[in-house]
Amino acid sequence: MNMSFNWKLYVDLADELASYKTNNHLQEACLRSSISRGYYGVYCTARNFLIRQGNSIPKADSHKYVREEYQKSQDWRRKKIAKNLRRLLNERKDADYENSSNIDVKRVQIALSICRQTLAVLHQIGAN
Repeated sequence: MNMSFNWKLYVDLADELASYKTNNHLQEACLRSSISRGYYGVYCTARNFLIRQGNSIPKADSHKYVREEYQKSQDWRRKKIAKNLRRLLNERKDADYENSSNIDVKRVQIALSICRQTLAVLHQIGAN
């Protein structure tokens, strides 16, 4: 697996999308994309850290596997990562699949705050 891409850049992109001033008809698409990119930035960073620690990530249910690996730790920081991944996944599914979900700037700002907090905790435990 090529792990040279810095997945945290997706969180930076998510920030850009959330603040992008565009035609009103594109704003919701930008906000929804922001949540999605933010989630994947955190998920891939967390996944790659597990890989560097020797975990083999299955193709099927990889998102669940990654969350469970962090959840089963006794380290509260890893449990926090698992909790935040679950919350961000729910937000991402809403943004990506639910036609009638209300995706507004405040909701996106909360999701991106969780992304940044989770990346900080990943950094604390040694992910880069």
